[in-house]
Order: sequence, then structure tokens, then C-alpha cells
Amino acid sequence: MDAPLPNLPLPVIEREPEFQTLFDARIAQMRGLMDTASIPWDTWMLRSDPLNNVCRHAAYGDLLFVSSLNDTFRATLIDFAQGADLVAQATDWGLAQADGEAIDDLRRRLRERKKGQGGFTDNWYKRWAFAANPPRVADVGVAGDGKGTVVVSILSSDNGGIADEALLAEVYAKLNDPLILGDNDTIVVVPAVIKVVNVKANVWLLPEAPANEMTTAEERFVAEFASARRLGWDFTADFAVVALRTSGVRRVVMVEPDPNSFVPVQPNEAVALGTVELSYMGRSY
Repeated sequence: MDAPLPNLPLPVIEREPEFQTLFDARIAQMRGLMDTASIPWDTWMLRSDPLNNVCRHAAYGDLLFVSSLNDTFRATLIDFAQGADLVAQATDWGLAQADGEAIDDLRRRLRERKKGQGGFTDNWYKRWAFAANPPRVADVGVAGDGKGTVVVSILSSDNGGIADEALLAEVYAKLNDPLILGDNDTIVVVPAVIKVVNVKANVWLLPEAPANEMTTAEERFVAEFASARRLGWDFTADFAVVALRTSGVRRVVMVEPDPNSFVPVQPNEAVALGTVELSYMGRSY
């Protein structure tokens, strides 16, 4: 999927300190106040001391405040906002979450909406192609020939990725709206080219893995594949190995495709899963 930035640390505007650091600061502050008031306090280190507990609760409050501050900041960023926060961002840009539309698909549409503000660029046509049918348009590829013909490739979220005539007609009608179509552009809407990939793998389980671990691994792989697949996304054997490695899987050896190979695709192409065959090879550490 056109995901957020999963390998980067969460952005912050105030670095979240360790609780112990906040607690020590609160204790030091309280000891200073007690000294100023000439009140002896030699039990400050005891967990049972009432003022020790007051400082502990204050430190928790400090930690929650910083966490809330950072959460509020992340809610304003398209790559990190979730749920209602992302829906609110989309609303500001005139978008609404369609029935059955996943939050990451809405995120992708919002990103294309922002990139597609200028007229008659690739991103412009992508923006409006997504808007033609949000739940069904999974991805859009746009290529021009320099002579005014704009070929728009559509990847469907259903039917194995193959866009049917009804979906193509919806996109064609949207892009040919006089308010959207460039004066010298001719729109051609086609289904994305689908490359079917069959997956075979030998799988070893850990001794403590439940009996249904093979099913769990396959379901996870299928879900991860569906989330990652986009136009121009090359399928690698490494991706399948990682997706199949659930907590109960000891080892995965790819049979098909070859472990050292990948399925290359062009910007107007996408991969689709054919058969998935997992062979149980036993249990080991």
C-alpha cells in the first residue's frame, strides 16, 4: 500500500522523557519546597510516603501531557494520522470516507488529492480517477504520449485487480468532465495488466506452535500481499518469506518463485495471487 513511513520513528515536538526522570525532578522540586518551609522530610524515598505518592502521580501527569501533545501533533500529519483524525483531514480537502473504504485507502486518496491540485498533470488525473469510485479504484497509473493522449490504467480492489467495464466507464466519465479534462487531452482508460504469481513454500513450525499455524501464516501472507500490492510494485520471494513468518513459524523456504528471483512489473502492471501452497515440513527449533 501507499503507506505512511513505517521505518521512521514517530515524530515528536517534545521528546518523551523516561518516567524515572520526571519522578526524580518532582521529588527534587518537593524537597526544595520542604527545605524552604523548614519542614523535615527524610522519608522522601519511601513508596509508602504520602508526598512520595503525590510526586509519583504528578510525574505520571507530566508523562501523559507530553504524550498527548505528541499525539495531537501526529494527528495533523497525513502519514501518521489515524481513524477520525485522518477523516477530519480528508474533510478539509473535500473528501469523505466511502462505505467500506479502509483508512489507508482514504490516506492514499488524500495524498493524491493534495498532489493533484495543479491542472492536467499526472497527479491531477490520478486524483479524479480515484474520486470516480473510491472503494473500487485501488490504484491508478497515468502515462502520456506527448501528443495529447493520456492512458489511464486502473487497478481494481476486487475481481483479482481486473477493472471491469462498469468501473472503466465510471472513470472515463469522470475524467472527461469538462471541468477536469484538459483542452488538448484525449483520455483512454484501460484495465491494469495483471501478472499472476503462484506461491509455493516449505514451512517448518516451532514445537509449541498451534495446529492451525499453517492457516494463520497463509492468512497473514494473503492480507499483507493485498495491502502492499500497487501498480509498479515488484513481487519478491523475500516479501513472501517475511509475511509467512508468524510467531509459530520456524523456517520458510521458497519453492516458487525462486528464492533469489522477483516478478518485475511496469507502472501499468500489478501482480495478483494465483495459488498458495504451503507444505508442512515438521517442527524444530
